[in-house]
Amino acid sequence: MKIAIPLFKDRVAPHFGASSEVLLVEIKNASVRQEAKWNLGGETPFDVARRLVDLGVEKIVCGGIGRIYKEWLMSKGVSVEDNKRGDVREIIKQLISN
Repeated sequence: MKIAIPLFKDRVAPHFGASSEVLLVEIKNASVRQEAKWNLGGETPFDVARRLVDLGVEKIVCGGIGRIYKEWLMSKGVSVEDNKRGDVREIIKQLISN
């Protein structure tokens, strides 16, 4: 599963679209297979959302997210787990343990 986590330093960004830097993580068999930080650029949250869909992201973990962006991502088959806060490493551990 390919997961994207918008970043604010080493933490989950407080709101989707507030940061164009994301951590892309590929999880397979309950472990991290690959990960990389990407700067997606983009002027708007829709720009970031489109790039994530183009990259084949299956899940986004973020702080807040506007309803329109969440619904658009979900219509493209992307799962959105919002209202997450904290250190990105802790979030990844939680995702693996689930």
